[in-house]
Amino acid sequence: MVSLHIEPTSRCTLACPRCERTTFIERFGKKNFAINDIDLDALESFIDIPVEGINLCGNTGDPIYHRNFVELVAMLTKKCNEIWITTNGSYKNRNWWQKLNQVLRPTDSVKFSIDGTPENFTQYRVNGDWNTIKIGIEECVAGPARITWRYIPFSFNEHDIEHARKFAYSLGIDEFRVQPSDRWLNDDPLRPTQHIGPRDTIQQLYKNQNQKDFEIDPDCKTNVEHYISSRGLYSPCCHMTHYEFYYKSKWWHDRSKHNIATSKLSEQIRYFDEFYSTIQTERYNYCVFNCGKCK
Repeated sequence: MVSLHIEPTSRCTLACPRCERTTFIERFGKKNFAINDIDLDALESFIDIPVEGINLCGNTGDPIYHRNFVELVAMLTKKCNEIWITTNGSYKNRNWWQKLNQVLRPTDSVKFSIDGTPENFTQYRVNGDWNTIKIGIEECVAGPARITWRYIPFSFNEHDIEHARKFAYSLGIDEFRVQPSDRWLNDDPLRPTQHIGPRDTIQQLYKNQNQKDFEIDPDCKTNVEHYISSRGLYSPCCHMTHYEFYYKSKWWHDRSKHNIATSKLSEQIRYFDEFYSTIQTERYNYCVFNCGKCK
């Protein structure tokens, strides 16, 4: 069955060093990082076929800052069996989290992205606020959804993993998940010595040696990567909407065909099927970079 990845908003309170909004702002300018909130009515009408799960995350925004996030979640509970929310969790008050708990279900989950301990996580999650994150954790732990602490290892926190794990479980967190990253620059001071993401080698070869002769093992083959941006535009996955690739792709140039306000999910699935049948022959750069494997 189909699952969706939806970016509810491009709003975020943080300034993470490897986020596209931080790394590409000078290259693309502020006008290409305008604030967008996905339209609830358009999204509700767009989802016209059964959906198993909906991942509320995104590339540049934190989903909880959508102007009507609780209403969005309430609407989506009628469209799918599971909702997965990924957030840093900063700057929402206790009352707001209690309202969110009223629409969440036991099949749903909330993932708090906290890369480190309360004392050092802001070295990456710049502008994060532990006091309000803790409020969110306390309320979510008391609510119906499953709660996860998502931890990306960096040079400043890779030795704190076990300490953070114990602390997370002491707060009532259901799962502590270490999630290594592939987003490393050359001689990156944030790069850990261990816990490197599985695509790192290929992405470094692609970027530094222009090597592209990799086998493609598409994540989208599972039918769970269908992506809707905060602009209300469909694409087969979030990888191809990365600023390095998106504006050169047919998904951007043909964006009028992929607007959720004027189309249906069933229609976009047909576009996806056409695209998927050409991945291995066309070898799109975003597919090679993000879904390449060593032969």
